[in-house]
Amino acid sequence: MHDVMLYEAKLWVDEPPCRKRKLEEAPPPPPPIVYYTTFSDSDEEEIDPVERERYRKQVVESDGFDVDFFPAYGWLDQSGSTPSTVMLSKVGLHCYNFDKGTNLQFRSVQKANEEYACFAMYYITVEAMDPFDDSPVTFQTSVWDAATKSNESSRFITNVSRIKGTEKETSLWDHDAVDEFYKDDIAWLEDDALTGSDKLQYYEVKESEIRDNKEWLHLYAEVVMFSKWATDLSAYLPVKMKRVVVRTREDIESSMKLRSKNATFYMSFTACGGLQCRGIVRRTTDGRPQNMSFQVKCWTDN
Repeated sequence: MHDVMLYEAKLWVDEPPCRKRKLEEAPPPPPPIVYYTTFSDSDEEEIDPVERERYRKQVVESDGFDVDFFPAYGWLDQSGSTPSTVMLSKVGLHCYNFDKGTNLQFRSVQKANEEYACFAMYYITVEAMDPFDDSPVTFQTSVWDAATKSNESSRFITNVSRIKGTEKETSLWDHDAVDEFYKDDIAWLEDDALTGSDKLQYYEVKESEIRDNKEWLHLYAEVVMFSKWATDLSAYLPVKMKRVVVRTREDIESSMKLRSKNATFYMSFTACGGLQCRGIVRRTTDGRPQNMSFQVKCWTDN
């Protein structure tokens, strides 16, 4: 689990947690977050030190994933399988597959814990499947439903994306390490984008490439709709992709722009039932393993 939880497992302070909200200011590189609980002196005396140490040990040793009780003085809550944890599980799996060149498939959320301050951090254990040999995989992902700034609807940042029992070393998202090119406000594609002075930054994805990358491009469409409605989207799936344009400043062949670590995707698609949607997904990295950010915006044209 990221360094915040390792640090916070050692803190016990005395104010109530604030509720989750979206912020207008840019999130700086997250400092150690303080989680608050209100206790009187008598309450402190009543807390069983053995129980408290057991809780602290579970949180630290499992990185927040494997906790079997949730005392009132703790900072984790059980969540379980919800539209949010299902969507964020898929985002975490995509981050892992993108980095490792694998194709793990989502099956279900086994369990999930939430950590609230002025944002939400999810610690999700996922049942996945490796289609190479149909073998089950226990996967863990920690995803930050972060503050927004650049005109996006949502921003999701992965801090942990791993098969359980591997890659224990994790790190906080480093906002300053992201290329400044990808920090401007999100806006829809300009009419002359493919022919103007910056045309070499853009690439219109061919139909054959959309088919070859259908799985994760359709996931991006699902994330786009989720950023607007944050609910179960099964009635609107599958989507029919109409157009995808990718923009990146990475100096690579046009056909490779889809695989850029830092890129903005402009997509238009039809959801099941006829809903016409346009969406943007800006995918960026800070150069650290398991860390990936998705800034998302959705419009409907019906």
